[in-house]
Order: sequence, then C-alpha cells, then structure tokens
Amino acid sequence: MDNKDYVAQVMDDWYSSMAANNVSVQPKASTLLGMVLANYDIKPKHDVRDIWDEYLIISGGQFKGWYDSLTEEQREEWHTQIKSFQTKRKTNKALLKG
Repeated sequence: MDNKDYVAQVMDDWYSSMAANNVSVQPKASTLLGMVLANYDIKPKHDVRDIWDEYLIISGGQFKGWYDSLTEEQREEWHTQIKSFQTKRKTNKALLKG
C-alpha cells in the first residue's frame, strides 16, 4: 500500500474516533494534520496479508498448510471472498447465456 493510502486510512480512523466521541475540529486542522502525516513514512504495526492474492498463487498440495496458518479472522475473510467470487461467476455465466 502506498504511503498516501496509509495517511488516508489514519485520517479515516481519526475521523471515526472523533465521531464516536462527539469531538470535532475545524476543517483546516484536518487539512494540516493530513499534510504533516504525508511527510512521514507511515505503515501499520502489523503486516497486512492479502489472503486472496496468496490463495491465487498457492499450489494444491500447499493449501492445507496455508489454510491452517490463517487466523480465524483471515479464514472468515477468505470464505467471504470465495462466496463473492462464486456469486460473480454465476452472474457472468448467466449474462453469457443471455
């Protein structure tokens, strides 16, 4: 992910936290914070795995070990993505049949 993406993510998290606590700041303050954060190399504390990309390149014999290495949250994410892919695939087939 690009540094700008992380700045946007931090800003979104900040806005969400402020909204949850009924706090607001002037728009200029938000702009200044974004400009300051853009001068820093920001990255998350924990590496973010792209489960779908890993799944697409894993070989069949390695799948069980890979799947067992996933956390419960990552498994839920994988199952959600599989269902989404299958739904899109069915929709595309229906469109092709006309």
